[in-house]
Amino acid sequence: MANISVPPACRVDISVAAQITRGRAPLPPFLRWAGSKRRLLPDLLSKTPATFSRYVEPFGGSLCFFFELRPAGAILSDFNQELIDTYLTVRAHPYLTSRLLQGLEAAGADYYDVREEPIQSLNAIERAARFIFLNRHCFNGVYRTNAKGEFNVPKGTRVGSLPSTAHLNRCSIALRRASLYALDFEDTVDMTRKGDFLYLDPPYAKANSRVRGEYGKDSFGVKDLARLKTSLERADRRGVTFLLSYAKCDEIEPISEAWNTTEIVVSRQVAGFQRHRHKVSEVLISNARVSRTAAKQL
Repeated sequence: MANISVPPACRVDISVAAQITRGRAPLPPFLRWAGSKRRLLPDLLSKTPATFSRYVEPFGGSLCFFFELRPAGAILSDFNQELIDTYLTVRAHPYLTSRLLQGLEAAGADYYDVREEPIQSLNAIERAARFIFLNRHCFNGVYRTNAKGEFNVPKGTRVGSLPSTAHLNRCSIALRRASLYALDFEDTVDMTRKGDFLYLDPPYAKANSRVRGEYGKDSFGVKDLARLKTSLERADRRGVTFLLSYAKCDEIEPISEAWNTTEIVVSRQVAGFQRHRHKVSEVLISNARVSRTAAKQL
C-alpha cells in the first residue's frame, strides 16, 4: 500500500447539514461520465449514514455523489491519472482553466485536432482544459484509450455544453475539502478508518464481455472482484461504513450475498444510442442498514 498521509477527520452530520443548507443550489459534476450515478442519487442518499467522519470514493469518475454531498472532508481517487490531474488543476486554477476552455470554444477548435495534440507538450492548465473539452464533446461521455494509453473516443453528435466559469469555481471550492490521489482502488480502501463513509462505483465487469478500453488501459475488471471483496472485509472490520453500487450479475454475488443488498431497476442506454434504452437491475450493497429518508438537498 502506498505510504500517503491524509488530513485529520472532519466530522460531518448530514442530517444537520440538510437543515442548515436546505434550498442550496445543486452542484452537478462538470464532467460527463459513462455509468454516472446521477439518476440514482435519491437511492444513494437513502443509504447514506446520518453521520460520518470522512467521505471516501476510490472510483472517482465524475464525482457526482461527492458534489451532491459536499462533505467537510474527503479522500477522492481514481486509477486514471489524467482525470485526477484535471481535478487538481480545477481545484487550484478554476479561472485560468475556464479561460482556456472558453477560448477553445470561441475559436471553434476542431475536436480531432485537440484530441491528437500530444499532452506532453501542454502544461497542467492546458491539459485540464483539453480533458474537459474532449469530455464534453466526445461520444456519450465515454473515456476510452488504445493500447498506448491514448484517448481515442470519436466526437459525439449530442454533446454537452462546457461548464461555466462560475460552475468550475464552485466545484473548485468543493474540491478544496478533499485530498485527491491517482491510486489503485485497494490502496484507497485501505486508507479508510473507523467512522468513514466509503462509496464505491467500479466499472461493471462481467465474464466473457468484450473489453474495449473503457475507463482506460488496465482498468477494473472481473479479476479485481476478489480483491474488492477482501478489501471491503478489511474495511468492515475497521468500522468503516460502505456502500457499493454494481450491476446485478453472477460475478457480484459473492459480495452481494455477504452483506445487505437492495435491488433497484434503472433505465440504461445500451451502446450509447437512445433507441437501445431498456430497464436493467442494479444492486446497492452495504454493511449497514439505513432506514432514514434522505433530504432532497444536502
